[in-house]
Amino acid sequence: MTAWLWVLGAVVILAVVTLPYLRAHPRPSTDRARSLLSRLEHELDRSDITEAARAEAERCRTLAGSALADDAAARAERWAGAGLRAVGVTAPKRPR
Repeated sequence: MTAWLWVLGAVVILAVVTLPYLRAHPRPSTDRARSLLSRLEHELDRSDITEAARAEAERCRTLAGSALADDAAARAERWAGAGLRAVGVTAPKRPR
């Protein structure tokens, strides 16, 4: 009887310790924010962009990069999308 209590206690402790790791889901928005930021950097390599649009897009790129560094992926997505719109490229819609 005592052995069953030890086994049951060990199983409960293991379940409590591993449950947060099993429930954690990777955030897909971080991947999307990185993708949009990469696309913005690619678009900034074009030569047909006006100086005002380039300055605005570079400002958005800087803000998106700093938001990504602060682990604020949603904000990074918004800034990268704003930068893409500044250079005349439509950012893809967020999948539902």
